[in-house]
Amino acid sequence: MAADDLDRRLVELLGEDGRRAYTDIAAVVGVSEATVRARIQRLTVNGTLRIVALCNPLTLGHQSVRLLLTVRGLSPRNVAKSLTSIPMIGHVALTAGAHDIYLEATPRDLGQLADLLDDIRRTPGVVTIDQFVLTRLYKDYSWNGLRDQSGQRAMGGSGSGSTE
Repeated sequence: MAADDLDRRLVELLGEDGRRAYTDIAAVVGVSEATVRARIQRLTVNGTLRIVALCNPLTLGHQSVRLLLTVRGLSPRNVAKSLTSIPMIGHVALTAGAHDIYLEATPRDLGQLADLLDDIRRTPGVVTIDQFVLTRLYKDYSWNGLRDQSGQRAMGGSGSGSTE
């Protein structure tokens, strides 16, 4: 089942506060608490929504790095799947363009970053790694793009009109 305007609104509200009570959400969107509960359950089960706690790793003294990988000899999908087993890596995505895979990781320090890079270099298929160490994080995980038309299409909507 494709996501609709109500689904997008629920995701938006949970993005603002993932601990918000279903009764409060129901009052804001004008449906029953049971409807909110059922919709959020469906979005969670089908993989559209995952409610997690996020932190800024820099405020905890960790490094925050972004890595772009180029793969040869193996499928980028298979390499990406194998990289998900590395606990320090929190985000793995296939990309289009000059690189094949995008990673985000939060090593504790530069020594742990070196260990991470060694682990990635040992991964079959990885031929190059471009790395970016973040020095300051101004905004992350906003997901505000779900409000615009391209985000509506990505969530399964028609992309016509505004959700606000």
